[in-house]
Amino acid sequence: MNFTDDEECSKGSCMYFYASKKSTLLFKAWEIDTDFEFWMAIGGIITFGLLYEMVKSFRSCLILEAQASAAMAENKPILLTDGDSRRRHPENQGLDCLQHILCTLFYMLEWTLFFLLLLVVIGFNVWNLVAAITGLAAGYLLFGKGRIN
Repeated sequence: MNFTDDEECSKGSCMYFYASKKSTLLFKAWEIDTDFEFWMAIGGIITFGLLYEMVKSFRSCLILEAQASAAMAENKPILLTDGDSRRRHPENQGLDCLQHILCTLFYMLEWTLFFLLLLVVIGFNVWNLVAAITGLAAGYLLFGKGRIN
C-alpha cells in the first residue's frame, strides 16, 4: 500500500509526532476529518485534562479532610489497652470506611482519566499533545492550589 505520510498518520500507524488535523482519536470509529471535528476533539481533550486535575484535587481534599478528622479523634495511641474506644463508637469505623471507599473510587476515576489522556497523546498527534498539556495546565491553575501531592 502506498500511503502518503498524512494518510498513514491519520490511520494511527505513525511512530513519530506529526501535525495534522486528520487523525483517529482513541477508537477507529472516531476519525477526525473536518475542521469542526478537529476543534471538538481539541476541546474534548482540554476538558479531559481539566477534569483529571479537578478529580485529583477533589481526592486530595478528601484525604486532607480524613486526616483532619483522624487528628481530632483525641490523638489516642495506636494500641489502646483500657476499653478500646473504637469498639465503643462503631459509627466512626463506618465513616472511616466510607471515606476510604470514596477516596478509592476517586482514585480509580483519576487513573482512568490519566490513562485515557495518555492514550490520546500516544496517538503522536502534536495538536492532541498540546491540547492535553493545555488542559492539564489550566486544570492545575484552577484546581491545584493547596493540593497535597
